[in-house]
Amino acid sequence: MHPDEMVSRYEAVLYARAMRLVRSRSDALDLLQDTYERALRGRTSFQPGTNLRHWLMTIMYNLFLDRCRRQAREPRALCIDEHEVASPEPDAPEPWETISDEQIHAALADLEHPFREVYELRLLGNCSYDEIADRLTIPRSTVGTRLMRARRKLRETLLSDEDPRCGSGRRRPKPVSAPQILASTAT
Repeated sequence: MHPDEMVSRYEAVLYARAMRLVRSRSDALDLLQDTYERALRGRTSFQPGTNLRHWLMTIMYNLFLDRCRRQAREPRALCIDEHEVASPEPDAPEPWETISDEQIHAALADLEHPFREVYELRLLGNCSYDEIADRLTIPRSTVGTRLMRARRKLRETLLSDEDPRCGSGRRRPKPVSAPQILASTAT
């Protein structure tokens, strides 16, 4: 198990799981980093040939449970109403949180016909890959490829729109992925 392989292959799914568990971007990144740290320290307990993703998910869930138990044991904080405490700045919304339904429909309408057709059958029609392949008379593997490309094109279209917060003509910055954040905090 090479650390780079672990980060690159499972970073997105682990980050999504962490977000579902803790519901905070900073806490999710902490949980993700703690998961990688514990996995690297305990890599001798990993049995080659078993499911690495499941092993990492188990580590993450156990860390989450440990945090919950630790928080339950901590004494409750006293009321600080009489003291003035500065409130933290609210987190800026993620780029995908500001996308409207109209933008999604417009991006879907701009998608090339073969990609849009597969995307609509899969996500709007709830068809299986085999059903889509039969309807469009294309191989099943082509269905997966077109669906992947449709998602990528939609993501690029929706996240490359101009960001009104950046001023006129400036584009929204590309989001930083968790491996980049992990790499920058590790040094």
